[in-house]
Amino acid sequence: MKAKPQIRDEAITGLEDATRNIRVAEATRLEHLARGYGAVTGGDMATRAYITEAALALGVSEPRVASMLGLAVFLTDTYRDTHALVRTGEISLRHAEIITDAGMVITNVTAAGVDQAAIALALEQDELAEQRRHAYEQEVLVYARELTPNRLRPVAKRLAERWAVEPIEVRQAREAKKRRVTVVQLGEGMAELRAYLPAVQALGLYDHLTRVGRAVKRGLIPAPARPEGLGLGAEQPEPTVIDADGTGSGAEAPDTRGLDELRADAFYALLSRDPFDAAEAAAHSTGAELQGRVQLVLTAAGVDALLNTHGGTITRDSNTPAGDVKCELKGYGPIDIESVRPLIAGRQQWDLVTVCTHTGTVIRTDTYRPNKSQERFLVARDGHCRFPGCVSPVYRSEIDHTIDAALGGHTATDNLAHLCRSHHTLKGNSDWTVRQLAGGVLEWTAPSGRIHIDRPRDLLPEHRASRHTPKRKVRFQPTVREPEVHPF
Repeated sequence: MKAKPQIRDEAITGLEDATRNIRVAEATRLEHLARGYGAVTGGDMATRAYITEAALALGVSEPRVASMLGLAVFLTDTYRDTHALVRTGEISLRHAEIITDAGMVITNVTAAGVDQAAIALALEQDELAEQRRHAYEQEVLVYARELTPNRLRPVAKRLAERWAVEPIEVRQAREAKKRRVTVVQLGEGMAELRAYLPAVQALGLYDHLTRVGRAVKRGLIPAPARPEGLGLGAEQPEPTVIDADGTGSGAEAPDTRGLDELRADAFYALLSRDPFDAAEAAAHSTGAELQGRVQLVLTAAGVDALLNTHGGTITRDSNTPAGDVKCELKGYGPIDIESVRPLIAGRQQWDLVTVCTHTGTVIRTDTYRPNKSQERFLVARDGHCRFPGCVSPVYRSEIDHTIDAALGGHTATDNLAHLCRSHHTLKGNSDWTVRQLAGGVLEWTAPSGRIHIDRPRDLLPEHRASRHTPKRKVRFQPTVREPEVHPF
């Protein structure tokens, strides 16, 4: 009879093999989809008929087939190296979706007019965009091989930005004019309220609702009321604690709602009150005093850009040269620095981070008022929970001693790393083990004995990726003036 550790090891091996086979099968499925689409003739109705039949064959919706078809065309026609890695199972289809989605900013600017000069200009811009996409693909695949999809997304956005034909400032200003709130009617008496907002606002609001939910769970603030009409259609009574004698004490029982439910109820409570009724606002102030948090990264170049545009002065405590990056919203990607100027202006203190241009890792941190230097360094180095694949931000994580202090572990940055509460608990109460190597690299050992390496986030992915990009004898010579190079 096999021992349990052996059974578990064989199970993990089986999962790895099955995952690789699924990736290969997904690539094959996309190839069949694209091949069939290439044989469609007869216009839009023929295409729709093909998509309908493909949806029945795949057992998915027609919109999903249309999305898959778009990805299939991109992979077979444009991102061929990405397609090759998906076919061999080295990366997943989700990796490919993130790569192609981020690469959408690398496109041609449509020329105005229909004369021959405009057509020639459009063709030249198409060729330029194709060359840029190829360069972007070679850079992003360096990271796709080693990052999980959720960690790859902001890196892919940053790398794609430096090859974009239009800078982020122009694109974000154009999209900001389309901001809106819409309702999507669903089944079972439900609907979705969707808001199309600048990313910094959307992430800030979501964090606000999350903080409300967590504060309610900890009993720090009053719980938002349950919207009327939920359940069986009648108003639900507040739960009470039942004493041993069978009588109710009248004390409120712990709130049993999940975090998603609390977010939704807090969202409704904060928006549904009358802002002009002071009494009502005071009675429904659940979480109103909390603020959403976002993490912004500016470089000296970004600060200088603001000072050149709006004036003012700033005192630096080092001679760190200005870089090319302007502003990045952590967990999302590059954004227009002007769109967050009020947030920047309202911050009295910023941490200064010195980054190695060759590796993208943090060398040191400093500040205008030196305090908690280790915390500043770890926040800059880690950026998120350091368990492999986790992207929980540092402000929802705890600083953990890799070697426990009770076991002689020293309190220094080479023995400290951020872990979210879930993975912090896992580290101390399971067979997972970790040791910290040079440069803040964490070597995690799974219960099966498999090694998983988690490296500190690369703050300058374009530098590392460009060293792995094959040199091509291509000269970019557009006939129109190129925008400034954006290194995100």
